[in-house]
Amino acid sequence: MAGLGLTISPGFLLLGAALFYMGGWSALGAFLAAGLAHELGHLTGIFLAGATIRSVHITACGPVINYSGALTRRQEAGIIAAGPMAGLLFAACCFITDIPFLCYAGAVALLATVFNLLPVLPMDGGRLAQYGLALVMPEPWAVVILRITGSLCAVGVLAIGIYIRSVAAAAAGIWMAVLANVPELR
Repeated sequence: MAGLGLTISPGFLLLGAALFYMGGWSALGAFLAAGLAHELGHLTGIFLAGATIRSVHITACGPVINYSGALTRRQEAGIIAAGPMAGLLFAACCFITDIPFLCYAGAVALLATVFNLLPVLPMDGGRLAQYGLALVMPEPWAVVILRITGSLCAVGVLAIGIYIRSVAAAAAGIWMAVLANVPELR
């Protein structure tokens, strides 16, 4: 891991500041703990697949881990799926405790995992769906289908946010719409 490039974008720092503003240290800590568990899952998958981590860039959209190695599509899918699996395992471990902060962190991890598994690129659910669709159709068609499903998911999350009067959920829907339709931001 010598020479590993690690960068943190200003957007990530702004996201952290927003979480702190909305929920204080507990919200920020729960988000960071859930995110760390998720990313450790991806890193474990990369390690088990025999790939080499080149750099990690932490953005407002989540960490981007650049790695190299001759991997099969199945190994790539396993690396992608390892993050949500680790998030679910973390949530389950948190829920078996009686520690309020850990139960809160578990709830954040569970919610983040469900959100991350929606079929929206570049989120894990979108990337897994892209691999699956590419097995039965040309890759450009799969991307078009995922842009449509990503937009529909974004509208759904935005509508839920408005219905339950949650600024955070509505903002997540808008963020998802941008991710689904502006590939340059990925």
